Amino acid sequence: MRHVATTLALAAFFFASPLYAQLDTGFGPDLSLTLSPHYPAPRDVVRVVAHSTLIPLSEATVAWYIDGKKVSESIGAAEKEVTVGILGSETLVLVRAARGDEVAEKSIRIRPTEMDLLWESDAYIPPFFRGRSLPSAGTTLKMEALPRFKLKSGAQVPLENIVFTWRRNGYVIANVSGRGRSRARIPAPALFGADGISVEARSIDGIYGAEISTIIRSEEPHLSVYENHPLFGIQYHAALGAQNFFDATEVSLAAIPYYADASDQNDGALIYAWEVNGQPILLDPEKPSELTLNAAGSSGIALIELALSHATNFYLNAQGAWRLTLLGEGSATKNPFTR
Repeated sequence: MRHVATTLALAAFFFASPLYAQLDTGFGPDLSLTLSPHYPAPRDVVRVVAHSTLIPLSEATVAWYIDGKKVSESIGAAEKEVTVGILGSETLVLVRAARGDEVAEKSIRIRPTEMDLLWESDAYIPPFFRGRSLPSAGTTLKMEALPRFKLKSGAQVPLENIVFTWRRNGYVIANVSGRGRSRARIPAPALFGADGISVEARSIDGIYGAEISTIIRSEEPHLSVYENHPLFGIQYHAALGAQNFFDATEVSLAAIPYYADASDQNDGALIYAWEVNGQPILLDPEKPSELTLNAAGSSGIALIELALSHATNFYLNAQGAWRLTLLGEGSATKNPFTR
């Protein structure tokens, strides 16, 4: 799968002393903590904010501790910036708030993680194409999340111990979400549309988590035409322009339907309609994407027009036109990679 969009994300695990909880179990003062960003990446600066519904923190003396060391204490200091460590590290943040006889404390362990999101579509691209296959209406997105949840031991949390929740435009896609489901196949955005795709990953014990998102836009399939050289094959490095000159009386052409809903350029569902100087051309049913021109007995000038549609995907509609001038003999044996 080709590379795509990469974003770092990461994780934090909340717990209260001595239980993993947000509120005290008794009737005493409560205290909770929130992080921004919610899932820190390695070396991130994290804003930790304390909240209380019973203690007015603006009037309380608030002390902050990082990994057991007091780093500050002042009245009303309800937030703190903390720089987290590398993958596999753990930063313990504790806050204690006191006003008169009211005392409350809360701690949080921040464990940074990373996650990448790779994607492409199943739309057609030619061999050796260096980019990814972009989606068009009617195709399918192939996506893969790559979380890196590193334990203190240096080992990674295995994918089967991670629950993945995939979302499109904020709504959960239930049929591709679940434990170990790091890969997903999702319908491409509608014609001219764009979708926000996100995935959240959490270890089954709740200690590690990650989230990443990207915006994916639907592309229109487009046609490019290349010379199909009798010795060297399709010349993918040199697409035809608006005006083209060939040192030959005969030339073969091949059309490439980039990002089309097809398995290959001669997919049986693709419908090619070639015209030469306004006249429809009868095609080889085995290779409808190819056309051969012969200028013997003619002016050697031809206007090539091509329209592409699909038997079932009515969103697919691409067109193009190219003017060719055949000058004489020679290109059948000439190496097109030399001058």
